[in-house]
Amino acid sequence: MNLFASPSRFEITACRSASGKTFVKDSFFTSPFKIMKPFAQDDGGIAVFLQSASPGILEGDLQLHKITVGQGASLEIRSQSFEKIFKMDSGKCAERKIFAELMENSSLVYRPLPCIPFSKSSFSSVTEISLSKNSRLIYEDCICAGRCAHGETFDFTLYKNLIKIFREKKLVFYDNLFLEGSDGKNHPERKERLLEKTMFAGFTHCGSMLVFGYSDKADLKKIRGILSLEEKLLYTEENTNVALDEKKSLLVEASENDYGDFIIRCLSFSAEKIQKVFEQVRNALK
Repeated sequence: MNLFASPSRFEITACRSASGKTFVKDSFFTSPFKIMKPFAQDDGGIAVFLQSASPGILEGDLQLHKITVGQGASLEIRSQSFEKIFKMDSGKCAERKIFAELMENSSLVYRPLPCIPFSKSSFSSVTEISLSKNSRLIYEDCICAGRCAHGETFDFTLYKNLIKIFREKKLVFYDNLFLEGSDGKNHPERKERLLEKTMFAGFTHCGSMLVFGYSDKADLKKIRGILSLEEKLLYTEENTNVALDEKKSLLVEASENDYGDFIIRCLSFSAEKIQKVFEQVRNALK
């Protein structure tokens, strides 16, 4: 049950100094959030760890995040640990809203650690990111099927994650992830649907990486090369069956939108394997 009488807020504004280094111009947070002292990056940017005194996301939680990256600044946001979404009473849920604005020639790397929705948990997240001219974004998201070792695979009630990205006020990306789990084994048919080939294909972890504004450093061919993917892949019954073989513990695909931005999707039995894929891409784009 939520112990906070008002929404939990996290706000940060990063700017670029005359020397070319990024600094935190302003920050504000309420319980349970706290911001660590920024870590300097080799490119003059900073990395900020968002800490939380709460054990995870609880019933009734409402989190509001606001991120502003000033002109020419470079900000990276990380989390301290995997995010647990705890069991909730029937009809109850938790929410998070993230708003980020990137000014001209700025960059944001948003890379929280994966989330774990417990049995009978219900969570909804909305993320809106506004990009300006020549701004860059790397956004990472990874969800586990639950506490699989405890037999809670896809036993959550609901998990929603809506992402909207605007470039110069024009909508260029819209992704609406809506998953209904078994609700603590009360609806086993929902879990069966999530395990089908058209959904998780038997895997238990799903990751998405959005790479926007890096077309001068890479094209789709290079991205696919980094991931050791075939230049073209024909989806046949034989290829899709490979995904169900546990020996192939990672399934990755990359695509490109009309604006030269890249979308990378991963399925695996391990969050660590997905994180390594994301790290591989990040390092190649530096």
